[in-house]
Amino acid sequence: MSENELKSPIIEEEERVLRRVQRTLAERAVPRGRSAGIDYDAELLALRDQILEARAEDIPPLIEEMERMQEVARRRAKVTEGHVDPRSPYFGRMVLEENDKKREVLIGKSTYLDPKTGVRIVDWRDAPVSRIYYRYEEGDFYDEEFGDREVEGEVLVKRSLTIQGGTLRRIKAPQGSFVKRRDGSWEEIAHNAFSLEGGQGSAMRPKDFHAPGKLGTGQGDGREDKHLSEITALIDARQFELISKPTSGLVVVQGGAGSGKTTIGLHRLAYLAFQEPKVFRPDRMLVVVFNDALVRYILHVLPALGVEGVSVVTYEDWARKLRRHHFPELPKAVADDTPAIVTRFKKHPALLRLLEREVAKRAQAVIDEIVDVAKRRELGGKVLRALETTEGHPIALRLRALEEYMAAEKSIPVETRHSVARIIERTRMTLQDVAGLWAEILTDRALVRAAFAEHAPEHFTERELEWALAHCNRRCSAALAHRESLADEREGEEEEASEREDRPVDGVEEEDESAKLDVEDDALLLRLHQLVIGPLGRGGQALAYEHIFVDETQDLSPTELKVVLGTTTERRSITLAGDVAQRLHMENGFTDWRTVLAELGLDHVSVEPLRLSYRSTQEILDFASHVLGPLEQEGSRKATRSGAPVEHFNFTESGEAVAFVSEALRNLVNAERFASVAVIARYPEQADLWYEGLVRGEVPNLSRVADQDFSFRPGVEVTDITQVKGLEFDYVIIVEAGAATFPEDDESRHLLHIAATRAAHQLWVVSCGTPSALLPREMREF
Repeated sequence: MSENELKSPIIEEEERVLRRVQRTLAERAVPRGRSAGIDYDAELLALRDQILEARAEDIPPLIEEMERMQEVARRRAKVTEGHVDPRSPYFGRMVLEENDKKREVLIGKSTYLDPKTGVRIVDWRDAPVSRIYYRYEEGDFYDEEFGDREVEGEVLVKRSLTIQGGTLRRIKAPQGSFVKRRDGSWEEIAHNAFSLEGGQGSAMRPKDFHAPGKLGTGQGDGREDKHLSEITALIDARQFELISKPTSGLVVVQGGAGSGKTTIGLHRLAYLAFQEPKVFRPDRMLVVVFNDALVRYILHVLPALGVEGVSVVTYEDWARKLRRHHFPELPKAVADDTPAIVTRFKKHPALLRLLEREVAKRAQAVIDEIVDVAKRRELGGKVLRALETTEGHPIALRLRALEEYMAAEKSIPVETRHSVARIIERTRMTLQDVAGLWAEILTDRALVRAAFAEHAPEHFTERELEWALAHCNRRCSAALAHRESLADEREGEEEEASEREDRPVDGVEEEDESAKLDVEDDALLLRLHQLVIGPLGRGGQALAYEHIFVDETQDLSPTELKVVLGTTTERRSITLAGDVAQRLHMENGFTDWRTVLAELGLDHVSVEPLRLSYRSTQEILDFASHVLGPLEQEGSRKATRSGAPVEHFNFTESGEAVAFVSEALRNLVNAERFASVAVIARYPEQADLWYEGLVRGEVPNLSRVADQDFSFRPGVEVTDITQVKGLEFDYVIIVEAGAATFPEDDESRHLLHIAATRAAHQLWVVSCGTPSALLPREMREF
């Protein structure tokens, strides 16, 4: 028999069932929205009236009847409102045997019952019998409770089906899997084409790093801890070259997902601590990462590398604590609804240049005034020489040093001393008011417009810039009003404030809802503090780290990077690691390494590329590269191994997709109990729905990760793309990869690339309806 003439009783049976169902639906077609039967609203109103008039002893049974009626109405509403689409009426079929009687049950997204023809379509989300479809396999005996009724029986037949446009396209059964070609013929495909297998232990984990003085870690495939396997011995020559760079200076590492960027950064910490332990003490080093999951991940790694006590922080937490410390008079709360255009405005390099230029201009005006006074006063030359020794330092430090010099230098006449002191005092009231300066610059329309016209003439429209300025005006005004209110209370106006009628009874004034800062203001304020006042500090001491490692650098703006780099010692020992292709934030001003390094004044530093990927297979890298399209960086990346092909599964609707994935995951977890799996959606709401569906599908060891609370242990974790940055899993299933979720734009390309490159062994892509055009053509065309 030729391939094109494939015949199977299973195919014939399923096509026959579909014809019967479609015929029944056509014969009994009822316009949508029309329903017959009991008017439950009227019944409930009648019961309510009876309760109002009933005697006390009659009320409980009436209430019980009302509750029963409400539940029935709720369930019936789902049935009557459901509409069975004849083009895709169901996605699963079972034949059950109970008490020597057989019955056929079809699983779909709506309920439709026709006793005459035996067509029973039940809603997978609600019908109790659908539990059997998700919990049991063909040949299993079941024992379930449906309400107060116990049901026992056997699953004689269980098949998953894909019906598109009224045509049966795919059948998956224990006896075989069949796919309909474009020419209408059927072919049988390999069993493992629909299965996840063989990748247990592929992803790297931190627990089993080799610790000095200890031998071995055992077999990698049997670990329950899912952090990172022993990789120190696997570091290649190129990675070691970067790890062992000189102890001073900046190292910039650009590498794709799984190329070892984080490995290099962490091993470089250990290398420096070993080479110069007195200098590179753990408490003098800092690791800055993108999210809390990476914080926990790295905290597991460093002790095994012989380095304990290093601060590992997310940039956002680190910056917020410092801002609150240095600006306690400003609102503590930050807004979570900052418009994207404002985020782009505040993170744009043009604004950073404006801040730096304004501070330099105003500082120079103060110095010029002092110089002018000194030239006209006796012994003013000494003042000039004292100023020259602090050139290049923040204005506050220069003025403080000048004050100290004049206090010690008794030969300077009193008139000269007083003239300079007046200028210094006036400067403290103006320029050294950093929060006031921040508000002044952000609300000066002419100044901002001129700066953006010069440095970013085509990056913002007139309307966008006006919108951003209006937002800044509101934010800054509210913040300064909040500061003035606190100052008034400190000056003894507490009594007057406490007499206000709107003051809470507990005596604590609620913070004005409008008195919030944007997250982006943290970097602006801290950078201004560095430019005007000097180094950031904590506990009375300036922050001066001997080494800083910034991971996922591409997700920080140039302003944020300048704040971080401004906390190093003079030797400027820094490691920056990142991948432009994995940008999570499109509005942060980080476009490419060359441009950003130039903004940081580091255009002389070379970028060290990594070409080899140790995490994902070549098949996964090829898929990820295709997704990036024109955004792919120069120089193709190579994997150290090949593996299973990346597969795309398209379904008519989500219930069918959930059933398919549930079965695959149940089989995988049973076969590979130490495997780590991520089911990744683009949006949290999509992840919620998939988690609920997989719970119904009885997927073992399932968890929902919504706040980077990954367990780093075996199991299936359902999450969204923003949560998984920097992490890896044995298996990844990207869900809801449709055209609506992943359109053809830069952000979608970056996000889909990030999700795909979390997979170490095998990658599946699942879509419902029209697949995303970002997927390779051969995957989209079924």
